[in-house]
This record gives sequence, structure tokens and C-alpha cells, in this order.
Amino acid sequence: MSTTHPKDVESPLARQTLLDREQVRPVDQQQPVIRMLPRLRVVVLGGRSIIDRGRDVLLPIVEELRAAISGDPLLIATGAGIRARHALGVGLDLGLPTGALAEIAGREAEQNGHLVAALLAEQGVAYLGHDTVAHQLPVHLAASNAAVTNGYPPYGVHELPAAAGKIPPHRTDTGALLLADAWGAASLTYVRDVDGVLDGGLDGGTVLRTATAADLLADPARPLPIDREALRTLQRARHVRSVQIVNGTVAGTVTKALAGEHVGTVVSA
Repeated sequence: MSTTHPKDVESPLARQTLLDREQVRPVDQQQPVIRMLPRLRVVVLGGRSIIDRGRDVLLPIVEELRAAISGDPLLIATGAGIRARHALGVGLDLGLPTGALAEIAGREAEQNGHLVAALLAEQGVAYLGHDTVAHQLPVHLAASNAAVTNGYPPYGVHELPAAAGKIPPHRTDTGALLLADAWGAASLTYVRDVDGVLDGGLDGGTVLRTATAADLLADPARPLPIDREALRTLQRARHVRSVQIVNGTVAGTVTKALAGEHVGTVVSA
């Protein structure tokens, strides 16, 4: 029997399953997808690269975010730092599965979120858990125009097994992108301690002003300041078609990036 032209058996139950080929056929890509929060700016603070470096690095960035609250709505996502890496090391040694490791790392990113939210509490900024940021973000933004959340995706124990090893493949960079795309955000900025993507890798070279996700993924050995899974997800995103990677340790960079200026590396789908 040829598998080139599969046939269905006529049945009134056919459309009761998402395996129905009519249900899973490609949709009309010309049909617009509704942006729920079209003015939302999402900024991701690296756990190890920014938050773990303490007050000398984090507090100036917080001041820039504080000033930016008066502009378009702002969602700050925090990543997991070195403590999560230590916990993952212990979890791997104990033989825990990928889903359990994802839960552990997500808790560390959540702790960092509470730290940042506390620093912005005077402006009415609060930390929002996964359920709240997924369903009640608009009402919180109406109250304070900014919120903080955990950048780790909410897969938890449902995290997909990694292709190699057991480290969760979907981490902060991917989770923030998924959230920004779901809400139809206007921009997504990754704040790191490097000026962007360097043409010589993290060890040196000049900063690439622009790059495509495909180009950066072409070399699997190339060191990058953003997770590769986030770049793969960017290629499939509907609203967020480009992201910017900026150096938060340089004064004023975050402010300029949130204002729409090109100050780092812009990576497009």
C-alpha cells in the first residue's frame, strides 16, 4: 500500500480527534493573529550574567527599569543563576529526571524575580507567578504598568526530555520568548554582560549588529549569549520576529533598548 496518499475511513467520529488531517493542516498564514498586548515591552535579566553579580550591576539596571515604567507597559523576566547550576548538579548526581530538574531550576529563577520585584515595590511592581502572568497580566499592568515574572517556562514536570543528557532544554530565554509571543509583545530585550553576539564567539571579536537565528544556529560549537532553543523558537514565533541582546553593565544601554534604539545585536527570525 502506498503511503504517499493516505486515506481516511469515513466516520462521524473523525473530527473528534486532533489527528484529523483537516484539523492539523497548515492555516492561512495571511490571516492576522491578534496581539493582546501590542505595546508590551519584555526585558529578560540574565541570572548568572546580571543578577548574580550583585548590587554593583543590578541596582543601576533597576534604576533604568524604574525610569522606564512611565512608558509603555513593561514585563521583566528573571533567569536562574549559579545556585540553579549547583542544584542541577546535585539533581543530576541523584539521577533525577528532566522534569524534576526543570522544577528545581525554575524555583531559582522565581527567587530572582522576587528580588527584582522587591527593589521596584515602591512603584507598585509585584512578582507574578506563572498562572497569574499567563491569565491576569493585563489587570496588573493597569495597576502599575510593570510586573516581574519567572522567565523559566511553566513546563515543570512536563518538560520535554533533552536530546542529550537531562538538563531541561527550555530555559529562561525560551520561556520569555514564548510569553512575549503569546501576549503579542512589541519588543523582547535580553540583558546580558556582553555587548551582543561577537563574531569571534564569547572570547572576542567585534559585535554583530544584526544576525539571523539560522546563521547563529549553523555552527553548533559557537558560544552564544542566548539559548539555542530560544533561537529555534524564534523561527516559529508569530509576533516576536526579532530580539535584541544588549549589555546591561553599560549605563544607559537598557534605557535605549527599551526606547527602540539599536544598541546591541538584533537577531531576526
